[in-house]
Amino acid sequence: MRTSWMGIGIGLLVCLLAIMPAAARQNRLVVGFGGVKQIPHTATLVAMERMRDRGYDAAPVFLPQTPLTIQGVLRGEIDFGLPDPISAATAIMKGASITIVGAYAMPGLGQWVMVAPKSITTAKQLSRKRIAVHSLSSVSNMVVQFAIKKYGIDNAQVLVIPGSVARAQALLQGEIDATSVFIVDAIRLDMVAPGRFHILLDFKDMPVHDSVFVVRRDWLSTHQEETEDLLRSLVETHRRMAAGPEWGVARALTLFPDQDPTFISATVRAFIKRGIWDANAGVPNGPDTIRDMIKYLKTVEALPADASENARDYADLTVLDRVLSKVGRK
Repeated sequence: MRTSWMGIGIGLLVCLLAIMPAAARQNRLVVGFGGVKQIPHTATLVAMERMRDRGYDAAPVFLPQTPLTIQGVLRGEIDFGLPDPISAATAIMKGASITIVGAYAMPGLGQWVMVAPKSITTAKQLSRKRIAVHSLSSVSNMVVQFAIKKYGIDNAQVLVIPGSVARAQALLQGEIDATSVFIVDAIRLDMVAPGRFHILLDFKDMPVHDSVFVVRRDWLSTHQEETEDLLRSLVETHRRMAAGPEWGVARALTLFPDQDPTFISATVRAFIKRGIWDANAGVPNGPDTIRDMIKYLKTVEALPADASENARDYADLTVLDRVLSKVGRK
């Protein structure tokens, strides 16, 4: 008799589990950005706004330092963090249970450029010239060292001037001969001193991202739908902006109402023209893109020589692959 009642109890439990609803979708998603709200964030912010059409409240938070986005993810305060890849890879190597699921921009530091007076027309002319960087451990210096090696710039005087505004001012006053800055700062410089300076180099061919999307591995395992919806919104937004820059400019104007409309328009158009907002969420070649990035970071000693080069140790691209299989790769 006891066995019969036990069988009935197990049967009822199975039936109850079968009719119980699945875990509710997480409709509020928090995305953490390193630094203040900036025009380069436009495409991601627009994609987050468009998540409302899918029933989400996607909220941005802006943190003073990019490593804080990783801490927020690990504490469960942030669902998607946008740290730089060096911080992400270093945290993973130290045991942080996070993984890269995509990127908001193309591989390559397309946001970074080298600006110089128009009298300097080739990289080689920077030999023995004064080139300013933000700090010796910054991406600003990483791109300068990349240029020095690639173009054979001899005996360059690398000077540390923190802050892009300060470096632009030094360039205006003739205190330096070139500097590495974001494309937005190059646009501002041209508006302040039309025709005096130009973009001498860009760094789109560097196999490393400015920022990557990271999530906790355990969160990803139970929130596939939310991750897919965010990445799909990002891809669709990037593609719509590329197809219609006017639409992208209009959306940016609503996000940054206090900034100069001419500057906003020039910046958004530059990002679209350069393909910085990538049509494949920043990982066009899947694991190869991640592996190439890790290898490069090791060559510039941003990661230790014994760091793993297995892409799966750093990234889980399953959801992004699913998105791109539905919308097609470009």
